Amino acid sequence: MIDQTIRWGVIGAGNVFEHKSGPALYQTPNSQLIAVMRTSADKAQDVAQRHGAPRWYTDAASLVNDPEVNAVYIASPHYLHPEHVALAACAHKPILCEKPVGVNTAQAQACVEVCRANGVSLTVAYYRRFWAITQTMLQLVRDGAIGEVVTARTQLSDLFTGDGERAWLTARAKSGGDALANSGAHWIDLIRYLLGEVTEVMAFASSKFSGWETDDTTIVQMRVTNGALVSLTSTRRVPIATNEFDILGTAGRLYASSLWHGRLLLHRHGHEPENLQFTRAGVVHSDLIAALVPRLLRGETSPLPGEQAVAAWRVIQAAYQSSETGARVPVAFDQNALFH
Repeated sequence: MIDQTIRWGVIGAGNVFEHKSGPALYQTPNSQLIAVMRTSADKAQDVAQRHGAPRWYTDAASLVNDPEVNAVYIASPHYLHPEHVALAACAHKPILCEKPVGVNTAQAQACVEVCRANGVSLTVAYYRRFWAITQTMLQLVRDGAIGEVVTARTQLSDLFTGDGERAWLTARAKSGGDALANSGAHWIDLIRYLLGEVTEVMAFASSKFSGWETDDTTIVQMRVTNGALVSLTSTRRVPIATNEFDILGTAGRLYASSLWHGRLLLHRHGHEPENLQFTRAGVVHSDLIAALVPRLLRGETSPLPGEQAVAAWRVIQAAYQSSETGARVPVAFDQNALFH
């Protein structure tokens, strides 16, 4: 891009924008918020005023065609991602799309292809990769600080009782799933990022404690490329929040007792355990936006391209298939996907 500033337009300036991403778009150097879009005029005007956006819209096409907008952030319901990605891609504007990008592998792949066809950068918002705690874990694993990874466990829990304004979240056709495809998608991405590609899965998914169409609790057992065995437990039906990533290797342990709160234990064999604490500045998307904006301005490739959403969806869909059939399911993967 030849511009000196990224001027964002936001499609779907709702809950995620308010609490996780919005301020990063206008607090990051060389990044401005120009316009927001919500289907309700009153809500669109309100969010624009509170976040300092000069303009607001009630339809995505008008926002995308705003000549002052030179990049588009998509935080609309999952099932609308392909439509909104295509709008922005055909307008030749770089895109940051919320995870999981569509409601299945095919939709995520369609988003990748329409961006490729129009020469547009597509970034997926798996923002946890950019946190300091995650980067430290990655470096320690790569440096062999805990030896070869043997097994790992991730656990995610919170209490979600539904959202009347976002009823689509518990409709399978509109969200793609919940405990796994929504909340758990970040952790599938982190497993791939820190430990390598997933080669096969077995899973159980349940909606017993909610009665939703979507899963409220899912357990996934995985094998990654080096042979390590990994588990993910994600539930939306308990009042105690957990956010854990525990990695055991032949020479030690890495335990993020709360990835969200930046608490990390490093225990090397033969050494005293080390307690590390990491802090985040700004909202949870801040580190991702700080990495993305300079790349967009320099015309470089995305730091987290849309292909990563496709790869995560392959694992997620294999897990749902395993839950439905009771069988172990292999996962196809691109040998170079993690290095794009």
